[in-house]
Amino acid sequence: MSPVDPPAHSPAQHWDARYSAEKGAWLGREPRQLLLDFTHLLPSSGLALDAAAGVGHNSLYLARHGLRVIALDISLVGLRLAGRRARDESLPVWPAVYDLANPWFPLKIFDVILNFHFLERATFPNYRGALKPGGLLYFETFLKIDPTLPNPDYYLEPGELSSAFQGFEVIHARELHLPASESHPERGMAQLVARKPG
Repeated sequence: MSPVDPPAHSPAQHWDARYSAEKGAWLGREPRQLLLDFTHLLPSSGLALDAAAGVGHNSLYLARHGLRVIALDISLVGLRLAGRRARDESLPVWPAVYDLANPWFPLKIFDVILNFHFLERATFPNYRGALKPGGLLYFETFLKIDPTLPNPDYYLEPGELSSAFQGFEVIHARELHLPASESHPERGMAQLVARKPG
């Protein structure tokens, strides 16, 4: 293996394999309900960031509402699917492979930032800085309610999300309990819709 090759079973390889194998299921998904519930807040134009965009169903939704969208993900396979769909509809979505473990964004550039079902704490200060004054954050990801859960870095602590964006105008904040299923242990979900102060 050369120094530039990704490690075996890297996150990129994991998601590339999933999107390749489960393409139909992923492409059939609707935008996240939290985004649908608060669509009325979206500006009619501007620049949006969709972090961990996957196959782009949230990106496409934003673009259909008049926003230009930068769709970031670690999976080239997912982003190719997103890009193909955006081209088919002539929508302003620009997919880019990007590792959000080491984020950097220009200051005050985005009108909207989406972060769904993804957690990288290094993004928190970057999102705060990259939003324009008055910009909107839609954030939803998993919450740790069982201290024995595997991979604790993938789960927020109770209250952590609201604390990370303290000072923002909170429009919606909620922590939900999700029962165990065949594919997932018992866990929670934290939601936040907030506006950066002007």
